Amino acid sequence: MPTRKAVYDPGPEVTINDFNFSVKFRLSSIFSKDGMILSLSFSSGELIIFLDNIILLSSKIENSGMGDIMSKIKFIFANIKLFKIVKIILIIFVLTNIPKVYANNIKNSAVIFMYHKFGISKYPSTNVTMEQFNSHLEEFTKNKYNIKPINFIIDTILNDGDLPDNTIGISVDDADKSFLKNAWPLLKEKNIPVTLFVNTSTITPNNKNYLNWDQIRFLQSEGVQIGAHSHTHNHMPGLSIDELRAEIETSNKIFLKELGIIPSLFAYPYGEADERIINLLKEYKFKVAFGQHSGVINETSNMYYLPRFSLNEKYSEIERVKFAASAKGLGVYDFIPTNPTISENPPYIGFSLLDQNLTKSLDCFVFDSEGTVEKELFKFNERIEIRLKRKLNKGRSRINCTTKDANGDWRWYGHQFYL
Repeated sequence: MPTRKAVYDPGPEVTINDFNFSVKFRLSSIFSKDGMILSLSFSSGELIIFLDNIILLSSKIENSGMGDIMSKIKFIFANIKLFKIVKIILIIFVLTNIPKVYANNIKNSAVIFMYHKFGISKYPSTNVTMEQFNSHLEEFTKNKYNIKPINFIIDTILNDGDLPDNTIGISVDDADKSFLKNAWPLLKEKNIPVTLFVNTSTITPNNKNYLNWDQIRFLQSEGVQIGAHSHTHNHMPGLSIDELRAEIETSNKIFLKELGIIPSLFAYPYGEADERIINLLKEYKFKVAFGQHSGVINETSNMYYLPRFSLNEKYSEIERVKFAASAKGLGVYDFIPTNPTISENPPYIGFSLLDQNLTKSLDCFVFDSEGTVEKELFKFNERIEIRLKRKLNKGRSRINCTTKDANGDWRWYGHQFYL
């Protein structure tokens, strides 16, 4: 797999008192449960210290070496008790070099849409009506969009190539029989490429709801790309490491036997992932993996937790589809928490933007099974920090962040948490 171009240069490891840090980025923040925020921002040769958005100290560090910067940080830690911080989560982001970015903007954007069932009205949460699907295809085939195979989109981004404007891709999860009967003839007629993610345990001769291997082989011969979707379609974060490994190995063996291939693309069942699963997918040489959270793919995206816009009967109105298909990527890096399955509730959420000009107008929305989660949004130069006002409910929750750029295009970043 080609090496992706770095977005930033990592800095050196340092030790401050009893704390060991890997100093990598440009913003340091200390957070407490009572909502206090201490932030150290290194920008344009100036050390700025914030507490709850109030500037406590602004100190020029022109021509200063790392030692001088560290001495200022040590002073802060020596007086940390003055801030009465009960619990500290410390993340160090120190600007040691100018970040290697694409002129403070991203180079490529691609929107992936996800479907499940077609014309099966008894399952509205995973189904689109044929009227809805036809309206989507009519929109997608307009000249302003460029429909590409998903593997082409991924390879182009990984190889630092150039995608055309308004690139979109189509994916289908679960191998429901309605795909072959109702959707594929329309897609084939319009020459629209599609990736079908298959969970192998349901593909049996007697299963009336899902395709069999002969039908999948036919689709493969017709040009449909096949992706992996686990073996049992279980909630993967709840499985042991041995069970996770078995999911991948069993699925791979069946694909190799039935199709003569091992897929390079993976889609998480329910969009649920954790760091153990991600590491296993890397070990088994999967190129990328997809979730089920909204957002636009670009070169700053986590390639093992890529977004897709899910379409069903409730969320298939054509204006939403147009809006999503025209959205651009929001260049995000240093997103926390890094594990999609969270251990702390509510989680401390934060990320940095490549284009600091987008910070001012950015807004974020958090949702769980109860609905909208109230939050506070803190902005420090290019750094965004989100503090939730209540705990997230068990299960899946999502964050969507959007802003409009100088060209009038909407930029969209999304992420899903699992608890």
